[in-house]
Amino acid sequence: MSDSAVKIASLGKLYKLYDRPAHRLLDAFGLSSLPFVRVPPPQRFWALRDFDLEIPRGQRLGIIGRNGAGKSTLLRIIAGALTATEGQVEVNGNVRALLELGTGFHPEFTGRQNIRTYLAYQGLSAREIEAKEPEVIDFAEIDEFIDHPVKTYSAGMYARLAFSAATAVGPDILIIDEILAAGDAYFAGKCVERMKALTRESGATVLFVSHDLASVQHLCDRVVWLDRGKTRADGAPLEVVKAYSAAVRKDEEARLKARDRRVLRNHALSLGTLTDIYDRRLFHLVPGNGSLHPRAPHKIYFVRLKSTREVVAEIDVGGPLDNSPEHLHYVLDAPGYMDWGEPQRDGDGSYRLYADVSGRYAHAPFELAVPKTLGSSSLELEIVHKGQEPVKLELYNGEGYTALGVLPTGADTASFVVPALEAETNPEGDSGAQSAKQPTDFSKGSEYGNGGARITRVALFGPGVRETKVLQTAHPARILFEYAVEGEIRNPVFVFCAYLPDGRCATQFFARSGELGRESLSGRGAVAFDIDTVRLGRGAYVASAAIFKDLRHDGLEPASYHVLDRCIHFQVVQPREQPYEQGLCLQTFEAAFADE
Repeated sequence: MSDSAVKIASLGKLYKLYDRPAHRLLDAFGLSSLPFVRVPPPQRFWALRDFDLEIPRGQRLGIIGRNGAGKSTLLRIIAGALTATEGQVEVNGNVRALLELGTGFHPEFTGRQNIRTYLAYQGLSAREIEAKEPEVIDFAEIDEFIDHPVKTYSAGMYARLAFSAATAVGPDILIIDEILAAGDAYFAGKCVERMKALTRESGATVLFVSHDLASVQHLCDRVVWLDRGKTRADGAPLEVVKAYSAAVRKDEEARLKARDRRVLRNHALSLGTLTDIYDRRLFHLVPGNGSLHPRAPHKIYFVRLKSTREVVAEIDVGGPLDNSPEHLHYVLDAPGYMDWGEPQRDGDGSYRLYADVSGRYAHAPFELAVPKTLGSSSLELEIVHKGQEPVKLELYNGEGYTALGVLPTGADTASFVVPALEAETNPEGDSGAQSAKQPTDFSKGSEYGNGGARITRVALFGPGVRETKVLQTAHPARILFEYAVEGEIRNPVFVFCAYLPDGRCATQFFARSGELGRESLSGRGAVAFDIDTVRLGRGAYVASAAIFKDLRHDGLEPASYHVLDRCIHFQVVQPREQPYEQGLCLQTFEAAFADE
């Protein structure tokens, strides 16, 4: 018997997207090529391609990744619910798959009837079912609802019953895809312990997909990070989860910084849209010889955009999901319009041909999303390619084209300087301060005050010196106010107040300038609140920053110079060395036996 529960080699899954359902039907019956039938070619994208994975028996494998990374497609192929387009899939043993709510149980049957039907389907005799039924009901803990129709169950109750039944008879391979997210934390903990027992006692193999990274780390002894249909990382749970969390935090910081910038500018933009966070950069490959289409095919392997510090965007051209607009960076390969060929592979990797494929337009475009937080940073575009004739690269700015250079013949990595984004306009203007002689009315937005002093910047820092939007519990932090004063003000009060999502105050810092050694302030300056240990629990917070003229003791808000009202967003995360949930406040304490 093979030592592998699952062995996958060169796996690929191709999806076709049709303009209309009728086009899919005509293509399925082979009628799309008839002379009197006009069916536009479908858009094709690979959810997985050239994917390799081997899972030993008895291993608990966690699979993590963003939505659309290919996780569910992979599990459905292993479970037999989908057929692979190419490659080999070897599954050794019987598989139980909990892939989504609503499958496997009859909605009109009661919970008890569904248990009996499910166990009978697994091959148990009437006597064995009678013996197993109490165990399933006891583990599910849905009490009197067991004799109610399943259609009346909540998502959490369904998840309890489905998991309990699926694990009552130990499978060789158990697949769980997010179904436990519908349950509560207590039951999720029970499920983790049962899955551990299955591998320990019967040698079962577990494939577990979840966005709950703590559960993945607690259960699994190996984790695979899927990204756009490819393995981004594979190894020990802690290391892979740390790498994935860092990538998520980077994207979250870009989103939070963009939100704060919108509030400071008082723009009336809808929250959370990608256009508020990223600047779309549309590039075109065009013929370098003045012809309508390329005369000789040109292979494009990889596109990578870099700043001076990091890789900003990249496309594995020809790789899985390289043409999916749901991702930030992708090629535009609309059939019949663009000159991109189908994804292919050779000894150097995956690629697409820029060639004459009878596109309506001669170009082969691709789009990259650049975080607006980069401002006027210098950018460099690298293209890994191989071709027989030169190809030009252009940047489209919404109005016209800017030539960036030429991809030469032969195999090479070509580099191009990309014009910087337009720098964000400074909401404070050149002086950075409002005139004290003209009180400013901010009441219509998220900032207000009587003028005379103005907050020009609020920045958060973790243990290092780099600005961040993600603080860590039990670690030091700094909150920095930068201000500008027109004229002179005496003994103002600086305040920073963090709120929970429900509006309650979580913590508040305040300091008079006189207490910091300056009775009067003028010009520009900065005030810092240094925190020895962040005692906020993990979660999302929103904060206000203010400069008040004084403090009041009657509960009313004092007169203000400038207030940024709940427009600073940040998150607090729990370090991996703290595996247990510690609540919203990290209270220090000492423990001892009280009976001594």
